[in-house]
Amino acid sequence: MNLKKTFCALAFALATSGAAQAATLINGTTTGLYNSGIGQSLDGTNPFGGNFMFPTENSSGGDPVLDIPAANEPDLSAASGSLGNWLTNPAVPGGSWSAGPVGIPATWAVNSETAIIYQIDGGANGFNNVMASFGVDNGIFVWLNGTFLGGHLRPGGATAGEFTVSIGNLGSGISFLQVLREDHGGGTGYAVEVTGDVAAVIPLPASAWLLLAGLGGMAMTRRKPRS
Repeated sequence: MNLKKTFCALAFALATSGAAQAATLINGTTTGLYNSGIGQSLDGTNPFGGNFMFPTENSSGGDPVLDIPAANEPDLSAASGSLGNWLTNPAVPGGSWSAGPVGIPATWAVNSETAIIYQIDGGANGFNNVMASFGVDNGIFVWLNGTFLGGHLRPGGATAGEFTVSIGNLGSGISFLQVLREDHGGGTGYAVEVTGDVAAVIPLPASAWLLLAGLGGMAMTRRKPRS
C-alpha cells in the first residue's frame, strides 16, 4: 500500500467534508415588501397567446391558460407609479410599497394585481439547486434580481406546485425574488415554497485527526534514504 498517497487522499477528504442540506428559503409565513396599490392599471395590456397577460376584470376578456417564457417579459410601465424601481432597486423601490417587511396575505382584492419582494440571504456560501414553486389564482410573474424568469396564468383556484421555476444556484449575500400576482376573476389565492441546498461543514471527531497523524507518521518512517 502506498501510504503517502493514502495519507494525501484522506487529508483531502477530511478537509473538504460536507453534506448538502435542504433548506426552505421562502414559504407562506415568509415576510417581504408588499404592494397592494397596483389596482387594475395593467388590465388589458401585454397581448400574448391570443389573449392578454393581464386580462380585463371578471374574465370578460377571457380566462386564458398561458405559460409565458423568460424571453417574453411583460411591459409593466402602466403600473410604474405604484411599482417604482422594484426591479432595479428592490431594497428601496419607492412607489406604493409597505414601509418594511410584512406578512404576505394569501388572498387580495379580486380583479387587481399585487406585488411582493422577498429577500434571500445566501450567507457565506449561497445555495444550490434552488427551486421555486407557486400556486395562484389567477396569474403570476417571477423575477430574480430583476431578471424575468417566466409567468403563468390558469383559471381556477391556487394549487401548490402548479407553476415551478428552476432558479439554479444563488451566490453568497443578498438576492431578491420579485413576484407579481394577477387576478381577473371572482377569487384570489396564493401558495409559495422556495427551497435550496446549502453545503454544511461537518465537524470532525478527534479520532479522525489522530488517524490522519498516525498515517502521516507511518509514511515518514517508510521513506528510504536515496543512494
